[in-house]
Amino acid sequence: MEQAGKSMRGDKDRISSLPDSLIHRIMSFLTAQEAVQTCVLAKRWKNLWTTLPFLDFDLHKFMCDGEPDDGEWDDSESEDARRNPFHKFRDFVTMAILLRDSSDLHKFRISCKRFEQHNYHSLIRSWILYALKHNPKVLDINAEPADSLPLAVFTCASLVDASLSSFTSVRTIKVVNLPCLRRLHLNWVILDQAFIEKLFFGCPMLEFLHLENCCWEFSSINSRSLKYLKIQCCCLRGEIERQTFSINTPNLLSFCYRSCLNVIGCRMFLKMPSLTSASIYSYWPYNGRNNILTGLSKVQNLKLSGRSLKELLENELSSCPDFSYVKNLSVNYLNLSCHFNLFASFLNHFPNLEKLSLQHVGCSSEDDVDRNQESSKVAPFMGKRLERVDVKFHRSDRCFPRVVKYLQDITEKSQAQINITSLDDWSSQDWDLDISEHVWQHW
Repeated sequence: MEQAGKSMRGDKDRISSLPDSLIHRIMSFLTAQEAVQTCVLAKRWKNLWTTLPFLDFDLHKFMCDGEPDDGEWDDSESEDARRNPFHKFRDFVTMAILLRDSSDLHKFRISCKRFEQHNYHSLIRSWILYALKHNPKVLDINAEPADSLPLAVFTCASLVDASLSSFTSVRTIKVVNLPCLRRLHLNWVILDQAFIEKLFFGCPMLEFLHLENCCWEFSSINSRSLKYLKIQCCCLRGEIERQTFSINTPNLLSFCYRSCLNVIGCRMFLKMPSLTSASIYSYWPYNGRNNILTGLSKVQNLKLSGRSLKELLENELSSCPDFSYVKNLSVNYLNLSCHFNLFASFLNHFPNLEKLSLQHVGCSSEDDVDRNQESSKVAPFMGKRLERVDVKFHRSDRCFPRVVKYLQDITEKSQAQINITSLDDWSSQDWDLDISEHVWQHW
């Protein structure tokens, strides 16, 4: 009993007996502030944080309790109280960098978007430069203003993964030389053609590129190394709005495109012969010039969604190729109660389709249903390999049974199994078509 009691009390510090490399791995899940606090645990831990190859500085952790998310302070707060979190953050980061040893860094992350209010431009630059001198493999910077970013970021030979957010422009970048870089995420950056060309020339190993909330002043992406490309909520500027935008990536495997602003007059040309998966989210208006579906004819898995998906299909259906390689198709946010004829015509461009997934494809009111569609003859789906149709619905969707009936009619020849799943907590079971009469009565 006594021996058991000692064991239960944990008289032996097993964690402290672990090698430094393993403890460092455990501490890598902590912010720098939390890592420093481990120095009080035991003598063994006193200086462990100074050799930690992971540094994560987050201003949000220092903000006063109850501070609003929009950054607006109560007028009753004193100036010292308002500035205090920034001073604490400044002092802590400076102290941590001064006391740390000279070993290399694996990852350096800093998030201090509101620091520009206190004119700490040069200080932020010095912190980033410190990281760059210690050969980081992963760099994650989310800070303002734009001139806080040292040009040395784009010539750091050790970088493998980089994420740069909240920097206005990279036009001043003269040289890009990142021979080991494989992943790059740019957020809120103005990108011109000169920088894009330097980027792909100077990053021969780049495989993952994520452009988010960026302003484009370039007309093409050309890369033989890219395998994964994600373009999210970007904006075209200047003459690019009225020109052809091309993406030539012969080894690209996955393409995710969340529609960009100001693409109405821009014709898109996609050359992606190795593409296997694509996800297109259509939000902003499309016209017939975009031509985005034509470049996706070789994919095996295709996902289409967005509030303007109807416009995308209407504008590109006439020039739409046959997607002979697609086995899995997912369609979200298309009101099939009104546009089932359009959907049925589009579906016949997938002769080898095996699985169809539908979500948010109804409407909330019977008034939204196109009554003319009920009397018109819908072209049946001619594909013979369709095995499964998964349909997910919400309880508020009063037209859902009508949509399922349409699906039954057009998939009759393929004899596909239609599985109906509720998205609401009140019911999560699958309904097979064998009990479809119960579904109609349920409404």
